[in-house]
Amino acid sequence: MFKYSYIYAIVFLDLISISLIIPVWGTHLRSLGASHFHIALVGSTYSFLQFLSGTPIGALSDHYGRKIVLIVTICICAIAYFLLGCVKSLIFIIIIRVIQGCLKHSQLLCKTLVNDQVPADQQTTVYGRMNGFSSLSFVIGPIIGGHLMEKSEGFYSLACYTSIIFLINALVVYFTVPNTTVPKKERKSASPFSDLMEVNWNECWPAFSLKMLGAAALFAYFSSVGLAMNEKFNLSPSEAGYTGALQGLTGGITGFAAGKIENIIFPSKNPFTKCFYSFIMLGIGFVSLALAPNLIIFMAAMIPISASSTLIRGFNNEILYEQSSSDHKGLVAGAGASSAAIARFLAPIICGFTMDMFGNNSGFLLSALFSFAGAVLSICLTKRSKAHVE
Repeated sequence: MFKYSYIYAIVFLDLISISLIIPVWGTHLRSLGASHFHIALVGSTYSFLQFLSGTPIGALSDHYGRKIVLIVTICICAIAYFLLGCVKSLIFIIIIRVIQGCLKHSQLLCKTLVNDQVPADQQTTVYGRMNGFSSLSFVIGPIIGGHLMEKSEGFYSLACYTSIIFLINALVVYFTVPNTTVPKKERKSASPFSDLMEVNWNECWPAFSLKMLGAAALFAYFSSVGLAMNEKFNLSPSEAGYTGALQGLTGGITGFAAGKIENIIFPSKNPFTKCFYSFIMLGIGFVSLALAPNLIIFMAAMIPISASSTLIRGFNNEILYEQSSSDHKGLVAGAGASSAAIARFLAPIICGFTMDMFGNNSGFLLSALFSFAGAVLSICLTKRSKAHVE
């Protein structure tokens, strides 16, 4: 575990800084006079830019090094988050979020670091621990952020703390990360963007499709769960925050134990088979949320959702990097992040329309639909991969 602790530290610092501010982001925008449509527009713009910029950032890291790209993007994001706490104009806030949408790819670059530094047979375990630290950050961050927000100039304080954590993370990257690049002799072109044509997209589409379906299920869920908890069970924001912390804790435990879970529960070495069972568990969890008659069952249903979503991310990364060549791993990782960003852009819009038409529980059922679609695709790809082996 300690051998790759610098990767875990980068992931944890990156997400705990975000988890401080994201839960209160909508409330802050509302206090500045933004409508719900404006808030959704800002979020969708960020997601769309993540979609556009994921592949170029991954390609740049292939050519100029993971370390330098990480440091530059983290430092710019640190400045941007500080400015978010200072400005009061929605126009300036949108401009800042555009910058962040283009450059905030720390998680993507950490995944390429895993692929660069970790042997293939240990990558699932490392990805699981990364997801564990990610979940742990979302246990701690929202609780701290909620308390800080209640103080005078609370959002400004949160923005400052977020910026400071980003700068600390940049120092961690500077002192710990090896500067991994693709050797010049292996490059096909001096331009990283022309490498898009070098990737075998026909081989990568299964991983991208599963990533999109998993992300769509989760983002539809995130779009509906807060409103559902408030309207179904009359939970206060702080109570909802602690409920979310339970989910984060479950994800953390699952992430840290991913290697053992894989060996015990998933004896098959085929990652598509492992995705199939994980998607089934995820879909059952969402159906349980929709049908939950009380808060206890509702919270219990969050446990398989958190556990299975953590496992799916790890298995999908395993598929993705198995199907990418050594000199395009950053590029393919960026394309994978872009595919998730498409889901992040579209799922909340579809979910909002569905909930307006059919009620709050329909958001959970939409998530279940995406999950079961992922299960069907996984089992089809399992048969396809077996046929190729034979």
